[in-house]
Amino acid sequence: MYPSKILLFGEYTILLNSYALTIPFKRFVGELAFMDADTDKESREPDRSNHRLKEFLTFSRQSCINQRLTFPLDFESFEKDIEKGLYFKSDIPEESGIGSSGALVAAIFDKYSNIRNCEMDILKIKNCLALLESYYHGYSSGIDPLVSYLKTPLLLEGNKIGITFKLPVEMLLQEFGLFLVYSQVSRKTGELVEKFNMRCKSDPEYIKKIHQEYIPVNNECIISLSESGNAERFFSAIRKLTNMQLEIFNEMIPENIIQSFYYGLENNMFYLKLCGSGGGGFFLGFTKNISQTESYFNERGYQILVY
Repeated sequence: MYPSKILLFGEYTILLNSYALTIPFKRFVGELAFMDADTDKESREPDRSNHRLKEFLTFSRQSCINQRLTFPLDFESFEKDIEKGLYFKSDIPEESGIGSSGALVAAIFDKYSNIRNCEMDILKIKNCLALLESYYHGYSSGIDPLVSYLKTPLLLEGNKIGITFKLPVEMLLQEFGLFLVYSQVSRKTGELVEKFNMRCKSDPEYIKKIHQEYIPVNNECIISLSESGNAERFFSAIRKLTNMQLEIFNEMIPENIIQSFYYGLENNMFYLKLCGSGGGGFFLGFTKNISQTESYFNERGYQILVY
């Protein structure tokens, strides 16, 4: 099984070499399977998935992709399996920011690449995964499929990837009240990333503010979580991050969710942030009072997922 993922911190700024922290989210998973007599005949999803795998195979076979793969795929076996009814059996919501395409790419790479256990060069694996996932978004850092492939939290700084932590990060996230709320809006990651890159190139003040003000706060959130585990320090940092996202990434927050951003801040009940590129899908939150937070969202017709 290949889990979905949560990019806790570093959305967009990971492209500018900030720290980033991502974890597997085992609430949703996917795996490669074959259509057979037990496959749900009323669902069109297996057929749709099989067709998309054919398109993915065609993309991956292009010389501009294939020749750059450090660990090439076994295209012959992949094609034969597709003809036998291969599909990606998954409950990971698509276009929601929790890595549905990343889990799929991880599953394909794991099954059809020529990698061996002795060749665990994480950076090379990440680059291969990035090339393959670019089929879905036009651009990929490779981080989403990497966390699904390794099934472990990843701490990133530019091309440096760490998989060990001084503290049990996932346990701390439960203590710090991590939750997800679905915005009821789908989104297109590629379009949002392109818009961000264009603004960074055309607006000097915007990119200056990100480097000088936003990235230090983003990094403080990660450091306070992964190194100290100090709740007071962490919640102080996440409050600052929420405020700055309302300013810097305002256009990535749908109107129906932005009201909750402000409410959580004004009442110190919870602190929301983007989950990946934003624009829709899931948003992340941290709270000291999960039951009160859950009641708030339930009253407004939103169901939250507690980590």
